[in-house]
Amino acid sequence: MNRLRLPSLRTLLLLSFVLVLLPLILALGSALYSLENLTGYSREAVYRSVRVTQGGRLLLEQLTAMERSAKQALILDDAVLFDHYRRARETLTAELRALLDVAAHEPDMYRLLRRLEGDEFDLYAMLLDPRMTKETKLAVADQFRRLRRLANEVWQLSISLVGRDLAALERHSVQARQETLGHLMILLPVAGVLMVFFIYLLNRPIRQLDAAIRKLGDRDFERPIVVQGPRDLEALGQRLDWLRVRLRMLEAEKHRFMRNISHELKTPLANINEGGELLADQVVGELNTEQAEIVRIIVDNAGRLYRIIEDLIRYSQLQGADTALRPQVIDMARLVDEVVSEYQARLKLNEIRLQRRVESVEIRGFPKLLRSMVDNLLSNAVKYSPQEGIIEISLSKKGDRMIFEIADQGPGIPPDERGRIFDALYQGRVGRRMGIEGTGVGLAIVNECVVSHRGRIEIVERAGWGACFRVTLPLDGVSR
Repeated sequence: MNRLRLPSLRTLLLLSFVLVLLPLILALGSALYSLENLTGYSREAVYRSVRVTQGGRLLLEQLTAMERSAKQALILDDAVLFDHYRRARETLTAELRALLDVAAHEPDMYRLLRRLEGDEFDLYAMLLDPRMTKETKLAVADQFRRLRRLANEVWQLSISLVGRDLAALERHSVQARQETLGHLMILLPVAGVLMVFFIYLLNRPIRQLDAAIRKLGDRDFERPIVVQGPRDLEALGQRLDWLRVRLRMLEAEKHRFMRNISHELKTPLANINEGGELLADQVVGELNTEQAEIVRIIVDNAGRLYRIIEDLIRYSQLQGADTALRPQVIDMARLVDEVVSEYQARLKLNEIRLQRRVESVEIRGFPKLLRSMVDNLLSNAVKYSPQEGIIEISLSKKGDRMIFEIADQGPGIPPDERGRIFDALYQGRVGRRMGIEGTGVGLAIVNECVVSHRGRIEIVERAGWGACFRVTLPLDGVSR
């Protein structure tokens, strides 16, 4: 079954943006919906509360006006005053009908308004009854007090309804807030999970590309480069794999060329050296002073060139050492002591003191490479140390790593040259100025040894010292 292929990086970014925003948009929509419902309910509650309260007060005012107009009309027998009573009653009737519509869902208020409406109609009918005398109608008019009490009850009930509406509004507000928070608690984690998922999808191929580039930088050309992710990043991984194959071919050609040219040069150079030594020993005849000096120059330079070729051969062998050597467990303290013992004569000749702080450290690696690393670093320190100078060597263990440092009191390494001193055949200007002979391969060999053990070499600044090299190697430097 084929693996699901992801779209391009741009499409994936757009898709991730949309999908991460979608839960947030839903959460915002839910919050707006709850807010709209709450706003509608509060608007309705406020209107009902204000309307009922105002209606209750208006009923009291109209009943008072009706009672005054009715009694005055009866006492004075004035038709105009009775018309005032009728107009006030029409206003009262309209207000009662409006309140009945508002209080349709409030049973207590509705019953009370219906009772008030019925009693007022009965009173109005009696006041209009022609069979009743004036005195009887005045007595009947006293029932306006009972109607005012009913209206007062309506007003008091309206006040309690306002409080109840406010409490209901608070409950709706709390409910809306809880619903919004509930939706946020669901949708925000969904958005977070989607965001983490897309970050993983985008970060994974980038990490793979970074690891692939690091492998190419460490000259690991054997393992294929595979990048899984968006199509354009996969295509970039394929181009990197093509580059890996090309670099592997170029590396093999370089090794082959260096081996061939080194061996081709070594044989005629050995013959030149032998011939020069025969001339210097005057085997074929006596030489004058000038001839002897010329022969000495030839022999010295032939020997120097021979050493350069030997270093180049060794450097070429180190670059392919992973396939030829077998790792072993090495006592580094003992190895350092063995290398130091080989330099005792040169140290005494130059009156150089050696300070050692060497701990017992065991490391799994290649003995020849580690010996070559220590040898080249110590040789470099001896060459650049002044007469009666000090060389400090330290070996320690920190966690799962070995730390080896060697420092001298020489002129040090200029900052602008520190990025190039590990290149093959590079010689610094300080060495050339001091007239120190070197092949320019020693530190390149050291770097190859460190890389072969998956370690790191760096130049450390130390007050009062010249060059200080620090090598950090994993204790299991080779996992084979």
